[in-house]
Amino acid sequence: MLVQVRVVGDGGAEVAALQRWLAMDPDVRGGTVTSYAEDDTTGAMGTTLDVVNIVLSNGIALGGLMTAIAGWRRSRAPMSGPGGPDIVIRRGEVEVVLTGATEADIGRAVRALEEPGDPA
Repeated sequence: MLVQVRVVGDGGAEVAALQRWLAMDPDVRGGTVTSYAEDDTTGAMGTTLDVVNIVLSNGIALGGLMTAIAGWRRSRAPMSGPGGPDIVIRRGEVEVVLTGATEADIGRAVRALEEPGDPA
């Protein structure tokens, strides 16, 4: 499954930091952080690459990705304010905004992004 991750309000540096964080996370390394891409939903033109494309194998990998993103958000809180920056995660036409990093927030996001029949 292809998942795209964007940092809200980012000029490119934060998404690069998130991509490095995900590449080092042992739960996400099983997935493939494939590339940066321009976010085609913003309508903005330019060279800033603000989306990380990630290929995951299943719902378990999606849960690991969401947990890693929540950890990254918490690590950015001193620079971005309480809780860290908001993160937009998109899978196909479904888009969720991770504004919290609690277990309940992560669970809601995973359930919203999973499709019926995804292996758990």
